[in-house]
Amino acid sequence: MTDTYTIINLSNLKHNVEALLAKYPEYKTHIGIVKGDAYGHGYEAINALYEGGIRYFAVSSVDEAEDFRRHNKSAKLLCLEPVAMDRIDDAAELNLTLAIPDLDYLEQLLKNPCKHAFSLHLQIDSGFNRLGFKDKQEVKKAADLIDASIHTLEGIYQHYATAGIFDPYYDAQTARFKELTSLLDLSRIPLVHLGSGIAMMAHPKDEIATATRMGLVMYGYNISPESYGGGIKNKLRAARDKHFQKKYHLSETIRDVEIDLKPAISMKTRIIQLKDVKAGEHIGYSAGFEAAEDIRIAVLPVGYNNGIGHNGSGRVVEIKGKLYPVVGAVGMNMMCVKVDKDVSYDDEVTLLGGRITLGMFSRFSGLGLAEVMLGVGKNNKRYYVQDQ
Repeated sequence: MTDTYTIINLSNLKHNVEALLAKYPEYKTHIGIVKGDAYGHGYEAINALYEGGIRYFAVSSVDEAEDFRRHNKSAKLLCLEPVAMDRIDDAAELNLTLAIPDLDYLEQLLKNPCKHAFSLHLQIDSGFNRLGFKDKQEVKKAADLIDASIHTLEGIYQHYATAGIFDPYYDAQTARFKELTSLLDLSRIPLVHLGSGIAMMAHPKDEIATATRMGLVMYGYNISPESYGGGIKNKLRAARDKHFQKKYHLSETIRDVEIDLKPAISMKTRIIQLKDVKAGEHIGYSAGFEAAEDIRIAVLPVGYNNGIGHNGSGRVVEIKGKLYPVVGAVGMNMMCVKVDKDVSYDDEVTLLGGRITLGMFSRFSGLGLAEVMLGVGKNNKRYYVQDQ
């Protein structure tokens, strides 16, 4: 086994999907987001999600779709970014569903000599200001053009810019989506999907939504907002939220969602040297750490080259169930940990997993949750396991 590696638990992925589909049966279709090499879990993990019940997936590009199809030939697959016209034949061969961001792109597609009949999803820009239509007359024209073509308007969707937790922008985007699609009969479009896992967990299903997209939650992370907790100050905060929610007609926020999700990815490494450092000696680049007393350190063959970020301040690792602090700056391929006499060369070191949650790891690195998984998963050897 390599020095530093990740373990992907396929049983946990399957379990998470089963739990989510059971928790949110009001959605007819749950679209599994597997862009970014399945959030760093690798496309080898796709079939665990499929076995859990996901029948529709989404990737970002044709290249990702090619990787996906090497592992799963039959699942429905949406490409979230517009496919370049010179790759439309590739998209047809991969049986991709295409996202349509504007009229110009749709008109190019309709003129393309490719004779494959695609399923299409219209992208609506309700306030994210990235991809999508911003004019309802153009939305209507696009739908009419598709109806008159060999293609099928299977879906329509938008992307929330915020999580909508005590947040008027979330509600403004929902209202804007409904306005931009007001010239269509949405009941005739099979898949209407507005948001991602956080929207699904933090808010009741909107009456027009028939599908939802799932990213982080599918990989084992309960990202629902937490309650304020007890105490007089927290009770006053909760009362304030209810007052403003009613006053400004804000969406209901669901807190403390109870669901059994199991993270599927963990990260391990080994010890390559144990050594003593005397009081007053320095460790690492810029001599940034000075030992206040005689200490023992473990040198690990892992650094920002492994996708963990260069910040060592506050970071800890787990060895035999105990947490040990990183000392000094993290290098490209090495970092140092202050340990005690209980640590030996044979001990496995956990950087992510066990007592070290994704949230902790994210704070250590100064990276977002998905960014952590992507960096860790794509920069290290992956080993796949299943529970017996």
